[in-house]
Amino acid sequence: MSAEAPKTEAPADAKPPAPPEKKGKLVTMGIVGGIMLVEGVAIFMFMKFLGADPDPTHGMELGMEAAATTRPWEDSQEIQVAQVRVPNTSGSRTLLYTVRTVIRVSKKDHDKVKEFMESRKNTIDDAIGRVIRSADERHLAEPGLETVKRQIRYELGSLLGDESLIEQVLIPECMPLPTGY
Repeated sequence: MSAEAPKTEAPADAKPPAPPEKKGKLVTMGIVGGIMLVEGVAIFMFMKFLGADPDPTHGMELGMEAAATTRPWEDSQEIQVAQVRVPNTSGSRTLLYTVRTVIRVSKKDHDKVKEFMESRKNTIDDAIGRVIRSADERHLAEPGLETVKRQIRYELGSLLGDESLIEQVLIPECMPLPTGY
């Protein structure tokens, strides 16, 4: 046994070789990814160059001409109706509301409605104040005050005798102030 036996121990600083399976998987994934990328670009180019543009909407030209010639702000005018300060006790505490109300009417009815608003100012202030005083807290907290606007439109329409004269009720200012400190 004097013959030297082959050394089976590897030196401590040498690393074992990477398994060939892992390298093969990376190459396969790279090839598949490259093929998918080329395929996506080819489909995009094919659709871009050979595809048709979307069809225009039928009658679109007529609608654009009509929109360019009409100006809705010229067909109606605004009339300031009232500015009231009234308390509302329907919530958990009393709030004092400062509310400014404006209505939009057609140009042909402007003079008639304005004359009525000026001749019945106190009646209109009372009607709007009654709407604000009796409104629920949640209606006064709505972002657009739609319920209050609808109620004011009904009250003003009944005073005018024709609710269709009023195109829209606007409330540009609605300021709640707490009371009872």
